[in-house]
Amino acid sequence: MAVTGFFIGGPSNMISSAISADLGRQELIQGSSEALATVTGIVDGTGSIGAAVGQYLVSLIQDNLGWMWVFYFFILMTSCTIVFISPLIVREMRSLMQRRQARILSG
Repeated sequence: MAVTGFFIGGPSNMISSAISADLGRQELIQGSSEALATVTGIVDGTGSIGAAVGQYLVSLIQDNLGWMWVFYFFILMTSCTIVFISPLIVREMRSLMQRRQARILSG
């Protein structure tokens, strides 16, 4: 269970941190520590609610459809996470490549 928690908790915290950092770059939030704290709280709170709903859905799916469908549910949720986080990853990679290219050209 500890290994499972490590591999689920770590990426979960990294994703919520990345989303909070991305939202913190918005013009309306920049320079306001209160607004950034609010955004971070909303992101973390949404993640907590999602985890609670997920636990309820797992038991509901298992009782009605069986364990195999629970794993299908996990596959679906993981796929949704990949789809929704991919634009952020692509944007960050492009930004990293542009900065690296600018550093090479200027150096």
